[in-house]
Amino acid sequence: MAAPVLDLLGTLEARLEQTKAALNALREENEMLKRQLASQVPQTQQPSQPLQDSAQSDVSATEPSAEGVKPSDSQVISEVAAETAPQPPSPQALLNQWYKRYPHAFFAGHTKPLKVGIHQDLAQREPWSGKLIRRALANYVNLPRYVKSMREGAERIDLDGNPAGKVDKEAARHASDRRKDKLGKDQLDSNASKQAPSSERGSSEHSSSKHSSSKHRKQQQSSKQVSRQAPKNAPKDAVPPSVKAHEQREEDKAVDALETAKPLSLEDKLRGLQQKFTGR
Repeated sequence: MAAPVLDLLGTLEARLEQTKAALNALREENEMLKRQLASQVPQTQQPSQPLQDSAQSDVSATEPSAEGVKPSDSQVISEVAAETAPQPPSPQALLNQWYKRYPHAFFAGHTKPLKVGIHQDLAQREPWSGKLIRRALANYVNLPRYVKSMREGAERIDLDGNPAGKVDKEAARHASDRRKDKLGKDQLDSNASKQAPSSERGSSEHSSSKHSSSKHRKQQQSSKQVSRQAPKNAPKDAVPPSVKAHEQREEDKAVDALETAKPLSLEDKLRGLQQKFTGR
C-alpha cells in the first residue's frame, strides 16, 4: 500500500520538475525576444526621416497642380453665379415695374407722350437687354390712351417727368392714323363676331329645313311603294274599294225602290199579257 503511494509521489515530483524547467525555458525565450525587439526599435525610427522628406516633396509637387485648378474653380463660381442670376421678366411684367420705378413718366391713367429716344435712357438705367426694353416700351406706346395723348403740340417728358420737347405734326398724324386703323379693326372684329351667330343660326335652319324636306321625301317614297305593292299583293278578282262602295249604294237604292213599289192591279196584269201576246 505504501509503495504505490511513494511511486505516485515520485511521479508527481518528476512532472513538477519538468514543468519548472519548461517554465524557465519560456521565461528565457521571452527575455530574448524582448531584447531583440528593443534592438529593432532604433532601426525603425531612422528610416522615418526619409519618409517625411518624401512626403514634403510630394506636397511641394502637388502645389503647382493646385494652382492649376484655380481657373476651373473660377469657372464653377461663374457658372453658379449665372445660375443664381435673376431671370429676365416678361415685357408686360417689366412695364409693370416701370409704373412703380418711374411714376413721373409711366402713368396707369392719364398719359403723357415720352421724349424721343427714351429707350436709350432706359437702356442706361435698366440691367436688361435692349430687345426686352423695346418690347416693354412697345406695350406702353401702343396703348389707346398713349396714342390718344399724341396730339400736335403736346409736351413730351423724360423718365423724371421733366419737359423734353413737343409732339410735332408728323408724329401726331402718325398717331391719328394708328388710332383710326385700330378703330376700323375693332369694328371689323365686332361685325365678324355679330355675323358669326347669325350664320350659325342660318346654317342650323337650313340644315333643319333640309332634314324636314328629306324626311317628307322619304315619306312620299314610302307611300308610293305601298301603293305600288298593294295591287301586286291583292287577289286578281278583287274589286277596288271605290267601285265596291258605288255598287253598294246602287244596291241600296234598288232595295229601297223595291220596298216602296205598289202591287200590280188585275187590269195592269191583263194589259201586260195582251201586250206580250200581240208582240209575238
